[in-house]
Amino acid sequence: MTICTSCILNDKYPGIKFNDKGECSLCTGKRTFSPFGEDKLIEIFDKAKAKNAEFDALVPLSGGKDSTYILYLATKVYKLKVLAMTYDNGLFSQTALDNIERALKITGVKHIWCKTDPVIQKKVYRNMLLKSGDICGACDIATISYILKTAQDYKTPLILYGTSPLEEDSFVPDSIQDISRFKHILKDVSELKTDEINKYLVLPSRNDFNTFIKKKSGKIGLEVRPLFYIDNPTDKEMGEIIARELGWQEDFNKDFTKHFDCIAEPFTNYVRHSIYGYERHICQYSNMVRSGEISREKALQLYESDMLDLRPANYNDILSLFDISEKQMGDIVKIRPLKYERYTSKINKLFLYFVKLKQKLS
Repeated sequence: MTICTSCILNDKYPGIKFNDKGECSLCTGKRTFSPFGEDKLIEIFDKAKAKNAEFDALVPLSGGKDSTYILYLATKVYKLKVLAMTYDNGLFSQTALDNIERALKITGVKHIWCKTDPVIQKKVYRNMLLKSGDICGACDIATISYILKTAQDYKTPLILYGTSPLEEDSFVPDSIQDISRFKHILKDVSELKTDEINKYLVLPSRNDFNTFIKKKSGKIGLEVRPLFYIDNPTDKEMGEIIARELGWQEDFNKDFTKHFDCIAEPFTNYVRHSIYGYERHICQYSNMVRSGEISREKALQLYESDMLDLRPANYNDILSLFDISEKQMGDIVKIRPLKYERYTSKINKLFLYFVKLKQKLS
């Protein structure tokens, strides 16, 4: 295996290339992140405030670091009237739940729990794992649908996401958030009926194009990622800020705590590592090296401490939760990447083509 001499990405990453010095194409082609500008973010917020709606913004809150920091920015820094919401994916860690409770108590914002039928939810997770090796996409699909529905129901001018530059390039090549692909994977599953799948999806006919039309017509608020507009604190500094301001607590078992809000995260990273040869953390550590937040040596240390070649501590608990056998796990880790890509939405593909064309022309 070839490993980049500048970051820690390996040759399993899709489309990666290495130069004579052993540097990967993501490092040699890197562009220093330049925030869009806080003045532009404030302008967006001022326009939302001018609408005099009940709430200026919806903040999806998971109890993790990024979403809690967005709640802090929205309430404490930019003084927005915030509606918070959380999709109950059935996999929250107790630490995340406690963080949510403390943050809500301190900020005093209205909060909504969005829940789906837990029996349907479990069947969806189990069968997506068995057939595609992934449950994160299924979780993301439901989460996004509940976010959009809540924003539409409460007519919030803005939706504020915690997505950060740190997570760039950290996603698998499969279109795991594509609803058409999702439906195809589950269409022949006998224990799931069509109406159950549609109930889980909340917005079963959602695609990128009709979502775009709803945004343009004002039925859904503008989606904004504040961390792309401002100079971000380091991962450590961000944790210190929200610990001080919102009572947030780290997962003290690790130096790096992205996505500890989900108890299945170590398991899903283990499966991704087995299927793809790389996973979310190696990409994020590499981004931290490129941004100068940590050294390559520190990134290697963090990555080695993840021990992704070994089963996570709660491995058996997760198998039990999803009713997966060892034999079935043996089949799951052999699933071929991009197996279902040809079943992704044609409308999404066409819409993405025109978006990229517009960007190129401008």
